[in-house]
Amino acid sequence: MGNTLQNDKNWYIYRRHLSTDEWCHTPLHTWSDIPLDEALSLFKHEVFTYALSRHVQYEDCKSIYLYHGFTRVGKASLCPKTTQLEVYSTSIREWLTCKEQLSSTKSPPYLTAFFQKYTSSHTWLNTQTIAFAAKS
Repeated sequence: MGNTLQNDKNWYIYRRHLSTDEWCHTPLHTWSDIPLDEALSLFKHEVFTYALSRHVQYEDCKSIYLYHGFTRVGKASLCPKTTQLEVYSTSIREWLTCKEQLSSTKSPPYLTAFFQKYTSSHTWLNTQTIAFAAKS
């Protein structure tokens, strides 16, 4: 009693509002029947989109999250004062090496634009978190 089997195999992108620090319960994206490497590639594109402020859905956004069912797999946070981007993932090394994959056909790849704004190298903050600094 009290335990239920969780069978949610979907991947979700959620966000937290910057102005209120409230969690937005409606996912921005939902992906079904994809493996971890594809989810990380899609999340990479969303992180670039978020960091570059290229989509209205990321206005007033403190951080974005990648969930597999009810398990958090990744998080990206942008400091409004320093514009430093922190990326956490339980699979951070895989996230670093995966290719950016577009979540929709309406949006172009942002890898080049991302590295025009941010340093090409990252700093390890701990074993699962890296940071990119904005170029001055």
